[in-house]
Amino acid sequence: MTVDFTFIHVDTSEALMQYAQERLEKIEKFELKPMDVHFTVSMHQHECIVEVSVLEGRRKFRAEGVSDDFYRSVEMVVNKLTRQLSKDKSRVKNHKNPEKSNYGKIARLNDQLEPDYTLVKPLRKVG
Repeated sequence: MTVDFTFIHVDTSEALMQYAQERLEKIEKFELKPMDVHFTVSMHQHECIVEVSVLEGRRKFRAEGVSDDFYRSVEMVVNKLTRQLSKDKSRVKNHKNPEKSNYGKIARLNDQLEPDYTLVKPLRKVG
């Protein structure tokens, strides 16, 4: 996951970038393909605005949080993205034809690749 930050009308803040990256660990579990995340942090008339766009393969997700505190805005954005990504992952997972979806293919391969540890009786020696 690559993360980019853009600050508009606001001084860059290492603490805010660190906090945002810690909160983004929450959405890594929904990562099916490598994600590109772009944070835009701005200030408009005493409102702290955080916009996040996530590009995952061909899918695009976007969320915006507006509040009076940047940390609260980051929290709102991460919660919105979590909701969007979980819904999308469940949509892919519960496809109407699960055998053709990626999860169905992986499940079939896992069944074929698991080794069989059953004991086999040794052959008796004759003679």
